[in-house]
Amino acid sequence: MTDPFFVNQLLRERFIDAQEASHCLNLPLYWLTHVKERRARGIPHYRVGKLLRFKLQELEAWMASQQVGTANVPEGRDAGLQ
Repeated sequence: MTDPFFVNQLLRERFIDAQEASHCLNLPLYWLTHVKERRARGIPHYRVGKLLRFKLQELEAWMASQQVGTANVPEGRDAGLQ
């Protein structure tokens, strides 16, 4: 049986199409529309019939998880030139 809380959360946020997601997050449109690009990058998406849809909050979380940390870079120095 499906958790009702999960279903409620899923239905609360609206779905957006690839063009709107690309515009909102400044991502290349082909990353969202090409199957190989989505799979290679692990981009979260939904198929609604033949339509491809995204949730903005999930894409923002995905982008945050893709960022490279800079916590160990000394201030005022380029880490690559040490």
